[in-house]
Amino acid sequence: MLGKLDTHRLEERVLYVYTPPSYEKSPEATYPLMIVQDGQYLFMDSMVELEADFVSGVTQEIIFVGIEPNGRDQEYTPWPAPPLRAGESFGGQGDQYLQLVTETVLPFVKEQYRVVDDSEQTGITGGSLGALISLYAAFQKPNDFGRFALMSASLWYEKFLDFIQDHSFAQSSLRLYMYVGEQEGVGRETLQRFMVPNTKKTYELLKDKVPGGIENIRFETDPDGVHDHSYFNRYFPNALRFLYPGS
Repeated sequence: MLGKLDTHRLEERVLYVYTPPSYEKSPEATYPLMIVQDGQYLFMDSMVELEADFVSGVTQEIIFVGIEPNGRDQEYTPWPAPPLRAGESFGGQGDQYLQLVTETVLPFVKEQYRVVDDSEQTGITGGSLGALISLYAAFQKPNDFGRFALMSASLWYEKFLDFIQDHSFAQSSLRLYMYVGEQEGVGRETLQRFMVPNTKKTYELLKDKVPGGIENIRFETDPDGVHDHSYFNRYFPNALRFLYPGS
C-alpha cells in the first residue's frame, strides 16, 4: 500500500482513515473525502487497483473514512421493517446514524485531515444495506454529500421504491454510480428476490431526477455477479473513476 491507514476511536465508534500516496509529500494539498460503511473492506480490498489509478491520474486521490457499524440492520435501514426470516426486525435507525456521520464523524475528520471543504466533492458509499443508507443520505443530507457509490444497494427494502418515487434531490449538482450483479436474489423466497428488478427500477427513476442529466449517473451490472464482497470490490474502482475522474 502506497498510502497510509490510521485507526481512531470516536465515541465508541471505530474509524479507519486512509490517506492517499501524495498526502504526506504535499502538505498544502487538500483531498476529496468519501465516507464508507462497514469499516474498511470496500476500499482496502480494492486498494491495489485504486492506488494504480491514483498514481496514473485516472482517478483523483481520495481520503476514505471507513466507519464500523454498531448493528448494521439497525443503523443502515431508513425505517423499521419486519425481518426477512425469523429473527430481529430491521431497526430503522438510519436518520440517527446519518446524524452521527454528519455531526460527529465529518467534523472530526475535517479537523484532523486536509479535506476539501465542499459537500459536492464529499462522497458516501457502501455495499448492500451500506449502499441503501448511502442512497438515503442523498435525499436526507443534501448539504453534506454530493457523490454516491451504491454497490448492490438493498433496494428490495420495504417501501424504498415508493420513497424514491416521492422524493427529489435538493443538490444543485451530484454524481451517482450504481452496480448490481444479475444473479443477486435468484432463487430467494424473501423480498431479496426483487434485488435486480428493483435496482433497475431505481435507476430508471433516478436518471430523471439527477441534477445535470443522465451524464451524472452510471449503472453497471455483471451477468455472473452474486451478492458478495468480491463483486463489490471488483466494481468499486469503476465507481471512483466515474465519481472522481482525474484531470
